[in-house]
Amino acid sequence: MKKVIFGTALASMALLSACSSDNELANVETTANNAIGFHVVGNKAETRANIINTTEDLKKTDFNVFAYKYNNGADGEIFMGDKENDDNHLYGVRIKYETETNKWVYNDPNELRYWPTTALNFYAVNPGSTNIFSWNFTNEKKQITYACSDEYVKNSKGEYYNHKNIDAMYAVTKNQTQTNNDGFVKFNFKHILSQVVFQAKTQYANMEVEIKALSIHNFYWGGTFTIPEGEPSQKDWAPTTISYQPKGFTAVMDESIKVAKTDEVTNISTQGPMLFIPQKLTEWDLKGNIDATTTAKQSYLKITCKIKQSGAYLFGGDTTFDELYVPFKADWQPGKRYIYTLIFGGGYDKDGHSILKPINFEADVEAWDENTTNNSKRLRVYTLHNSKKAVTA
Repeated sequence: MKKVIFGTALASMALLSACSSDNELANVETTANNAIGFHVVGNKAETRANIINTTEDLKKTDFNVFAYKYNNGADGEIFMGDKENDDNHLYGVRIKYETETNKWVYNDPNELRYWPTTALNFYAVNPGSTNIFSWNFTNEKKQITYACSDEYVKNSKGEYYNHKNIDAMYAVTKNQTQTNNDGFVKFNFKHILSQVVFQAKTQYANMEVEIKALSIHNFYWGGTFTIPEGEPSQKDWAPTTISYQPKGFTAVMDESIKVAKTDEVTNISTQGPMLFIPQKLTEWDLKGNIDATTTAKQSYLKITCKIKQSGAYLFGGDTTFDELYVPFKADWQPGKRYIYTLIFGGGYDKDGHSILKPINFEADVEAWDENTTNNSKRLRVYTLHNSKKAVTA
């Protein structure tokens, strides 16, 4: 185990490697033995808005398919998915699940494709019906462009815009012919985003916390993901700053979440996990006012709360909430869920001055699919006054 200084955070991360499930959905309906059909394999997932968590959840979505002629391992001439098929300019042949027949079918029967004499490389994007993200596929490069939204942004009337983030996945199957899988293309969808979940507990048994709001600040909201040859990773993303980028990404808003236990966590992410572009975040170095972090590209949490100990308020009051800030560091990878447990016992004001003792973190990261193996690695980070000491155990 390794001990290092991490500002105001106590974190522990458990990385769980996992393999995809092998549960196959129903086959695409075909009208002839040589028609191209599809098997679909979905990873276990849990998202903030549109959930793709089980085989049944996957049936509620659709996906768009592209096929290119196999050319010595590369993608040659396009064979399938070469036209715009709706007003959102989403290319591809759309495949949907038909509940009446319990089968996957072509959304437009006129787009049914038959196996050619040459092998094909197949690609798919899920979901296929969305205006949340877009894609651009050519025989040279396949890219998906995504921009996150703050789901708690309000209009001038004080009403939520109801901008929901959505899970985004892709699948690749190459060098396929009619003889593979009895003419069916098997897709194993992979997640391109990262999930973040917040929990909380107190450092002392006689401490009570009430959380009204929580948000994450200073990170990339959007980016372009290039489909890789192997497993997806952070390096496959090119993060970008979007034109409408808000000040922070809200995890909690207008809530009254009570935290009063030291040995049991309280769920803060009441609406489910948040979705982020995979990226690295540099924590606030506590130098200067919190406003300087935007230029410095340093990340932090803003927590609106009140803290009481033995019946007396240490932060906020009976009818008031105050804001405290916590430096926040992260290294998010696609298809992983990061679980952060805030251990309340302090924090900082907007000028970087300590409030009580530092807020601590415990953080777990786990694979975003069904766990068939459990290789864990744990990192604990302690505040050791003003000195840094690393101990490996």
